[in-house]
Amino acid sequence: GAPMANPDVHVESLGAPMANPNEHAEGMMGEHAEKEYADFEARVKRTIYIDHLSPVVTRQVIRAALSQCAHVVSVEFVENYTIPYDIPAAALVELDDESQARSAVDLMRDFPFIIGGMPRPVRASLARPEMFPDRPSPPGSKMEFLWLKQGDPEYDGMSKLKSLAKRQEAENMALIKGCRCHGVVLSAVLWVA
Repeated sequence: GAPMANPDVHVESLGAPMANPNEHAEGMMGEHAEKEYADFEARVKRTIYIDHLSPVVTRQVIRAALSQCAHVVSVEFVENYTIPYDIPAAALVELDDESQARSAVDLMRDFPFIIGGMPRPVRASLARPEMFPDRPSPPGSKMEFLWLKQGDPEYDGMSKLKSLAKRQEAENMALIKGCRCHGVVLSAVLWVA
C-alpha cells in the first residue's frame, strides 16, 4: 500500500492554520455594520424633515407638492410619542440625491410653501441621524445601562427631565382637548371655503 501522509506536513503545505471562525464572523459583522451605517448616512443626506404639516396631508399630497423641485423616493411620517393620538405633524421625505434635498429646503425657506391647503407654510430642514427611529448604531459603539439612585450625580438631571416630560405631556393633552372643541367649527369653515 501507499505510505501514510504525515498530517503536520499537509498543514504546512496549505499555509497557515485556519483562523478562529469567531474572529472571521466578527470581522464580517463589522464590515456589514460599517456598510449599513454608510448607507444610512447617505440616506440621511438626501432626506429632508418637514414640520407644521396639516393632519389631513397624505404621502401622495407631499409627493405632488414636492414634484415641482424634486423626485420623492419615500415619505415617512414622524410619530409624536408625547400624545396618544395619531396626528402626523412632521415627515421625513427621502429624495433622489443630496442636491435635490438642499434645493427643496432652500425653496421652502425662501418662499412660503403651503402643503395641503394649510393656512400656514411648512418648515423644512435637512434631516439629522437622530430623527430616524430605525437608525443603526454606529460601528463599534456599545450601549450601556445604569441604574441611578438618589445621590448619584446624574440623578438630579434625570429627575428634572422626567418632570419636564410629564409637564409637556399635560400641556399637549390640554392643547389637543382645546383643539377638539374648536375643531368642529374649524372643519366646517374649511369645508364651506
